[in-house]
Amino acid sequence: MALQSRALCGAALAGAIAACSGSGGTPDRELTGLVTAAAAPTAAAPAEAGKDPAQLASALARPHHVAGAALGAHRLVVRSKIEVVDGNRVVEQVADDTTVDYDAGGQYHATSTNSADYGREVFYVAGELYLRPRYSRWHRRKPNDDAEAGQLLDEIASVLPSYYDLLAAGADVADQGAVQQAGRAARRIQIKPTKSPRKPPAQPLVQRKWRESATVEAVAGEVVLDAETGVALTAKLAGQVAFSRDGRRFIMTIDVAQEVTPLAQPPSFTLPAPEEVVATPERLHEVDERDFLLEGMAPPARRDKDKETP
Repeated sequence: MALQSRALCGAALAGAIAACSGSGGTPDRELTGLVTAAAAPTAAAPAEAGKDPAQLASALARPHHVAGAALGAHRLVVRSKIEVVDGNRVVEQVADDTTVDYDAGGQYHATSTNSADYGREVFYVAGELYLRPRYSRWHRRKPNDDAEAGQLLDEIASVLPSYYDLLAAGADVADQGAVQQAGRAARRIQIKPTKSPRKPPAQPLVQRKWRESATVEAVAGEVVLDAETGVALTAKLAGQVAFSRDGRRFIMTIDVAQEVTPLAQPPSFTLPAPEEVVATPERLHEVDERDFLLEGMAPPARRDKDKETP
């Protein structure tokens, strides 16, 4: 991706395109709401999500490692596409494919690739992570903490809630009643343009400031929420957002589809062969040992955030 295109991706497409993440710098999980959907601790009841666009946002934004655990073994497939035009000139096109195979015990294999040749792949199996950017070698290691494996899964699976978050100010919802989907009781919710567009929320991050003046030109779609877990078993979402940057007006066209299929049998994971895995650098323990021995006698060589006072 050319430098100019990457700059546009960072400013205009943040929160929607995986090409803007996973290539170094600040981890996605530290930019919650920038390249990932803001985490919601609990899901809205499907019936409530069909009455209020904010409740639907809450249901969609539920962290996938929580929603997935409630659903059990399943496969998630998300395909999305965006196009940004400046007048009649196309300045950006990106198509993204995401797949997650998840077992009932919390293990998973997740891949995310796109037409800009960016992507990443993650296994979490038997308490170990296998990670690689697209076309690179595998790194195998233990998670840094108890939350990391779930956070990585949430980042990769956040495509649909990220797009909906961008379109939500111009959306309304309508409950279409109970349905059966993949053999499970579910509720169908229509997404349509609102007659009273809402002002986009204030954005504390400079990378998202463009959203404050963005306007939703069109939005349409449908979501089928699992009645028991609130998981979006199927979803289709399309829309257009107008925004300005450097005195120019852009139109972003969005198209995303999601399908979650419950699995009767847990997926099997074919882990990378040993020759495909390279050593992962780990922090040396000398600094920790030095701080322990000199505690109370000398300032620590590194700051321990757990011991800092607010």
